[in-house]
Amino acid sequence: MASRGKRLSHSSRSASPDPFSDQYDPFDPPLDPIEMASFSRPSMDAQSTPDLRRAPSPDESSARPSPSRSYFPTARGHRGSQYEPVQGVERRAPTVQSAAASLYSLNSLNRYKTMDADTQALVDRRAGELAQWHVHWITPAVIAALFVAGLMAAVGHHLFYVHLDGHPAKDQLRMIRYGTALAFFVKSTLVGTVIMCYRQRIWHTFRKKAMTIKGIDGLFSATEDPSQFFYNWEMIRNGKLATLMAACSWLIPIASVLSPASLTSEVQTSYNQTFCKTVAALNFTHESLYNFRNESVYPGASLVYYNTTDTEGKAPNYFDYYDQPSKNARRLAVTSAYLRKPATNPNASIDSCGERWNCTYSINFRAPGYKCDEIASSSHPDAGDAPFNLSILAPQGSMIYYSQVDLDDYKNPQIETNDHGVPIPPPPYPESLGVFESEPVLWVGYAIKTDKAYDQNSPYAKTWGNVHEPKIFKCVAYHTNYTFHMNYTDTVQTHRRTQRDFLNPVVDTTITTNPSNNSEFVAEPDSNFVRPQDAEPYKLTASYHAMGSLLRNFLRGQISYNAPYFVTKSDISETRLMEARTSYPLEDLMEQVQDLYEDMLITLLSEPHLVVADTQKVPCQKSRTVNVFVYHREGLWIGYAIAVACTFGFILVGAWAIHQNGVASDTLFSRILVTTRNPTLDRLSVGACLGGDPFPKELRETKLRFGVLLEEDPREGPLGKVEHCCFGAAGETKDIVKYGTYAGLKGWRKDIEEEVGDASEKEPLLELVKET
Repeated sequence: MASRGKRLSHSSRSASPDPFSDQYDPFDPPLDPIEMASFSRPSMDAQSTPDLRRAPSPDESSARPSPSRSYFPTARGHRGSQYEPVQGVERRAPTVQSAAASLYSLNSLNRYKTMDADTQALVDRRAGELAQWHVHWITPAVIAALFVAGLMAAVGHHLFYVHLDGHPAKDQLRMIRYGTALAFFVKSTLVGTVIMCYRQRIWHTFRKKAMTIKGIDGLFSATEDPSQFFYNWEMIRNGKLATLMAACSWLIPIASVLSPASLTSEVQTSYNQTFCKTVAALNFTHESLYNFRNESVYPGASLVYYNTTDTEGKAPNYFDYYDQPSKNARRLAVTSAYLRKPATNPNASIDSCGERWNCTYSINFRAPGYKCDEIASSSHPDAGDAPFNLSILAPQGSMIYYSQVDLDDYKNPQIETNDHGVPIPPPPYPESLGVFESEPVLWVGYAIKTDKAYDQNSPYAKTWGNVHEPKIFKCVAYHTNYTFHMNYTDTVQTHRRTQRDFLNPVVDTTITTNPSNNSEFVAEPDSNFVRPQDAEPYKLTASYHAMGSLLRNFLRGQISYNAPYFVTKSDISETRLMEARTSYPLEDLMEQVQDLYEDMLITLLSEPHLVVADTQKVPCQKSRTVNVFVYHREGLWIGYAIAVACTFGFILVGAWAIHQNGVASDTLFSRILVTTRNPTLDRLSVGACLGGDPFPKELRETKLRFGVLLEEDPREGPLGKVEHCCFGAAGETKDIVKYGTYAGLKGWRKDIEEEVGDASEKEPLLELVKET
């Protein structure tokens, strides 16, 4: 180590016939030939006011190199190509220096003269640095942070869609934008993770494989230029894993396309078991307490019009008695019959179910009903006490429909009244005034036309053609307990009777023919008569009677067949009880009469201003068919799972590469700068310093490897002998040994300083710097 104190002068450097025969000094690399052309130019700092436009002086002209001399030997030139040798450049061959003064050669000192003070201070400070085998925390931390952020964003994307799943599809465009933003964030973070790991992997590849510059270019640009995958086969062959990582960096964004599509909107029906608080129902007991003089108790329109013995209700023993069904009752009953279904309130669905909801529920109420029984048929011809028999019906008679529905009906008018409904004759009034002695029984006969033809020998074959089956049934008015299942779908009301219990007759009497007058009937027992003096039961019976009379208006009459046409004398033809195609009654007429009457009752629900109108709170099932968000989980997680799994695998690859490399690196310009300082590369790069296209083919096909530069006798600087890591030809590099000492490790420099001794031992070197 004695040579470190030896001083060298500028004159001690011997000339060399080859400008690049000198050993490469990592701290003093040879200058670019173009720079060498002005090597001896005075520093710009020494000129106070440089004038670049002035003409050179004779002394300056004589100091320039002769243009007749070529910098490179003629044999090495490539005349005729884009990159011609530099002509007329002359460089003084460097002399061999001692190891102690190699860093401060005359060439280096002359070079420093061209630097500003800050740059020279930086060069002096960096002169003694060694490469540090240390994995800085930033790169692993950024890789981990990007991966965790991407994973959390994927989970957040999933939770966001779970939150929307099943909810009404409101603000679809905004929700899709949010999902797309999350998807692209996941893509960006995962791709960023892969690229950072990819950069660690390619440095490992550069250390292990010698590749042409074209192949190295491919690995450096594969994450930005997809064309490298199609023609750069050397990159694929020598860097298979790195190529796979680069390819995945292009494929991972597919997940950002698939994942937003996992949220769609579909028309679905959602169900909700709850209570419907204000469903329409009927309560006929309100009619029992109705008083047209004071509607404050149960306001609204009654089903009945009454006459009265005292309009003011002040006379002793006054009473109100039935006159006829009200106009509202008639309107609703006729509407139901003509619509062939119950009339509905336009707001019924909203009132019962809520806006935009469908619902189903059951209501229960007591109301009038008809209990019907079959009395006679072709198989049982005895009609018993019916007011007519089968002989008047087809095929024996001409009637296809015949009814008696007014036997012993309530007499109307009961007594002559004035315009206010008060009896004109003064009291005492007849005892039978306003009394319900009976409720008329519905006697209905009809004939069914079958598909079977009469035998030609039958007397009915010519008239009727097909076999006719006559039937007779009767219906008695009852207090009935109903349970209806109501359904509203898209505001359309439907109903289905689920239960019907007949309790007791409305007027529990029987009628017989008056022995003294065969055209009249007598009801008994009179103890069951319903009298107006008993107001509450009477008004309830009156409302039942009014509804029955409205039904009887449609059933009254007859339809006969007088070949070849029908003659109808009944309003039943205006209802759904007749088959329009054949003009015959429906085959199940008895059940249909009961259903028609129930339709009239359900129609009362459509008028909330009736006295009988009521509301109930009942359990109900609400449903709604709306456009809702539907989250298909597999659509999101298939893409994300593959992307996350691949990224995690590449993190392991990157971690292993960092471990083997001993450092965490990058592909920035600064990294390229410090890894390409090699005299061979300097020679190869002559004339290509602008980096323009087309790039020289022979240079592009030169194989390089990142390793330790082989030198026969590395120069020894003030820190001892050090080797240099850089890109180089395969034959001039060797493997980088992890934790080896390259270009001045700090720990080793400390050891060298201890070996050299105190600062006094460095004085000769410092004096040389000062003198120079």
